[in-house]
Amino acid sequence: MTTPSLSTAKKVGDFLRWKREQLSPEQAGLVAGSRRRTPGLRREEVAQLSYVSTTWYTWLEQGRGISVSARTLGGIATALQLAKAEREYLFNLAELTDPHGQLPMANAPNIVGVVESVKAPCYVMDIAWRLVAWNRAAEDLFSGWLSVDPAPNMLEFIFTHPLARQLVVDWPGRAQRIVAELRAESIHLDSHAPLKATVDALQEKSEEFATWWANYHVVLREGGKREFNHPQQGRCQFQQTTWQLSPESGTKMIILIAQEEIDDAPAE
Repeated sequence: MTTPSLSTAKKVGDFLRWKREQLSPEQAGLVAGSRRRTPGLRREEVAQLSYVSTTWYTWLEQGRGISVSARTLGGIATALQLAKAEREYLFNLAELTDPHGQLPMANAPNIVGVVESVKAPCYVMDIAWRLVAWNRAAEDLFSGWLSVDPAPNMLEFIFTHPLARQLVVDWPGRAQRIVAELRAESIHLDSHAPLKATVDALQEKSEEFATWWANYHVVLREGGKREFNHPQQGRCQFQQTTWQLSPESGTKMIILIAQEEIDDAPAE
């Protein structure tokens, strides 16, 4: 979350207003109606499509210098159907990093193909813990989150999504270890804006995260036993394996192999 200067805020507001006026209701999937003074969208319509309040969006367009998060700005960019260059321009104006910024290796067809070919739950996570690729098994395991969240982030899921505390067995223990793993990677904080933005936001949103983050406990990311209380599948046990996707520092592929498959595997 950042509060832009008034000059920056005015530039952002002017650009958003210009794009809003260029987008017709029909293009946005809305019914135009007969009582419109201008051909573009109304502010309240952009707010509705972006899941923000009309008052807040109006202030944003007016350049009042209100705080805006990268994720919220991304939702507005999507609602206004910005082209790639326009979206990049908007984030540059706002001095923010696009949360949908693509990592070439993580999204390369060969990586996506590998993820989709794995039978066990498998997903790829970037340095900011954003999930950039996952398979159907992972979507089933994290049912109610992965298939719903347009920009899934594992850190945000663990600490802000109510499903996490129900799904993850021994949530406090796992959550504390995740913070310690993140702390071990925190050397990247100053050079990677999305990771820093995620950490800063979680310190405000989650009291547990803020407390554990302040402890400076550090552990290396390791595989091992992972347990879930799945609402349909019941108690599930997995062995987690993590691979670093070189040369992209911080990008990892995680596979969760069912414990019973390991137990049933023939001994060598």
